[in-house]
Amino acid sequence: MALKQCLASFILSCVCVSSLAQEPSTSGVNTLEISAIETSTLENKLTQPVVIQYLPAMGCMIEPSMRVDISSPVPGVIDSVSVKLGDKVRKGQPIFSLKSGVEAASVELAKVRSEFAQRQVERNDSLYNEDLISIHERDEFATEYQVSQKELRHSREVLDLRKIKSPINGVVIDLFNESGEFVGTDPVLTLARLDPLKVELVMPYESFGSISAKGSLTIYPEAPINGQYQAKITMVDPIIDAASGTYRIRAELANPKGELPAGIKCLASL
Repeated sequence: MALKQCLASFILSCVCVSSLAQEPSTSGVNTLEISAIETSTLENKLTQPVVIQYLPAMGCMIEPSMRVDISSPVPGVIDSVSVKLGDKVRKGQPIFSLKSGVEAASVELAKVRSEFAQRQVERNDSLYNEDLISIHERDEFATEYQVSQKELRHSREVLDLRKIKSPINGVVIDLFNESGEFVGTDPVLTLARLDPLKVELVMPYESFGSISAKGSLTIYPEAPINGQYQAKITMVDPIIDAASGTYRIRAELANPKGELPAGIKCLASL
C-alpha cells in the first residue's frame, strides 16, 4: 500500500514538472518582440533621407565679393610687375611700378633745396636776434623753407604715383601688361576678393516678402565641391524686374581659408 502511494506521488510530480516546462514565458516573449519593434523603427528613421526645402531660385551663383581693375594713375612705361596670375596679394602690397628715374631725381633735388632752406633759417635766426637783419628778411627765409618743404612733399607724391599698390586683399585673376609696355588709363591687372564671397540668387516675384533681409541662408555648392555653408543675407532687392518678374537676393559667405572657389553654381535653403 505504501509502495503504491509513493509511486502515485512520483507520477504526479513528473506530470507537474512536464506541464511547467511546456508552458511558454509570456513576459519574455513580449519583451523580445517590443525590443525588435523599437530597433526596426529606429533603423527606419536613420535610413530615411532628409528632405531639404530648397529656395525656388532661378539662378544661384557664388562670386567674388569684389572685382577691381587696377590701372596706373599716370601714363608711363612699366618698370616691373611684382605679381603673376593666381598670386594672392595683401592690401598695400606693391604690385607693379612705372619707370621713375626723372621723378626720383626731382625728389633728391627738392630734398637738397629743403635742407639748404633749413640751414638758412637757422643762421638767420641768430642774425635776427642780434638785430643784423629785419623781421621782413627773417620772414622771407622762413617762407622759403616752408615752400621747399611743400615742394619736397609734392615730389614724393609724384614719385609714389608710379608705384602702384593693391587696394584690397585678393587674388590676381587677370594680367594684361608686362614690363616694358607703355600704359595709360587702361587696366594693367584685375584683382578679386575671395573672402568673403558673394552669393547672388535670382528669385521669382511670387516669393517676394517671404525672406527677411536680416536672415541667413544655407548654401549648397554644386559638385564636386558639395557640402553646406552658412551665408548672411546682406540685401533683398526692393525693385522687381518687370521684364523677367524676378528680384535679387545677395548674401555674404565667409571664406577665410579659401576653400571655396568663386564662379560656381549653388542651391540655397533657409
